[in-house]
Amino acid sequence: MKILLPYTLSLIFFIQIIFGQNLENYQDEKLNKEKVSKSKIFKKHMTQIMPAYIFFGQYAFLYGVTLGGDAIISGKTPEWANTIWLITPLLGGFLIKEGTKESRKELYDSKTYDDESTFFYTIYYLGPDISSINNFEAKGEDGKWTANVLKANTAINYPAMGFRTGFYTKSLGLDFEMSLSAHHSKEQTAFYNFTGEIYNEQYGRYVELPTSMEIDLPSHFLMLHSLYTGLNVFYSLPKFGFTPYIGIGAGMLYNSVQSQYPGPANLVQEENSLALDDMSFNWGGHGFLGFRYSKSDSFYYFELRPTFHHFNYNSGNGKLSEIDRFTLESLQFQFGIGTSLFK
Repeated sequence: MKILLPYTLSLIFFIQIIFGQNLENYQDEKLNKEKVSKSKIFKKHMTQIMPAYIFFGQYAFLYGVTLGGDAIISGKTPEWANTIWLITPLLGGFLIKEGTKESRKELYDSKTYDDESTFFYTIYYLGPDISSINNFEAKGEDGKWTANVLKANTAINYPAMGFRTGFYTKSLGLDFEMSLSAHHSKEQTAFYNFTGEIYNEQYGRYVELPTSMEIDLPSHFLMLHSLYTGLNVFYSLPKFGFTPYIGIGAGMLYNSVQSQYPGPANLVQEENSLALDDMSFNWGGHGFLGFRYSKSDSFYYFELRPTFHHFNYNSGNGKLSEIDRFTLESLQFQFGIGTSLFK
């Protein structure tokens, strides 16, 4: 797959250029001849421009994860690998935005009418967090053992970065969101609970496991990257200078799990190699309490977000192959700037 990725990316960028050029012609002639509602233009924005971000964003994320993994294989530090991972999808997002620039300008320069009580916006934000891996469960593929860790501490490589686009009225709001997040496990002592017996490669046979034990985990034992795509709905509370609001959101996760260690059942580090390199889809959700300060064509906001991201992947090899799953729980402190789509 890695051999084909450069060719795939080249094809994607080529299609993206064509997509950006052809997208300029998608507006109905009505948009240039008569006034239309802002809601109708926003629907066109969501159905004809946002798919470019959803489709090409996943490929940019995949390519970034691959480049980051290659950096580790070549002997670079996890910090350097994470920087490469971050730059690649951000560059992809920039190219998508530039490719649809003229189309968006033509669309939102159209003559409009609408109730001014509805505000259509785009947000760019950062979201540092406090996080941990909770309810880690591992199960041997041979069915002979299971293990559980209630909690393992994690840290962010970079604050979550993303954008949201949607609308709000005096009471209700809805928006679409895409974001990147990156975490790694800290150096720590983890407490495992075991049942069953596991294969011991040194003795060449299965051995019983103690019911509980401590394992010293190195920093970056697990490196986690996610691309989130989802929807948020929120309700505005009475104003007092700021506008407080509460809401919930959920969506799809494109998860990457990488490690230089095969898995919890095998803690022997493989130098200049990725013993674990798995990608899978899952889902995530969050609630939030926010505060918005509005101006005529923009606003600033801050949100507290309890967040739950689910991971499920395969690790290990041979008779030590296992199926792992856990929930990455975090309290995110999200802040950003929103601007009107029609300014």
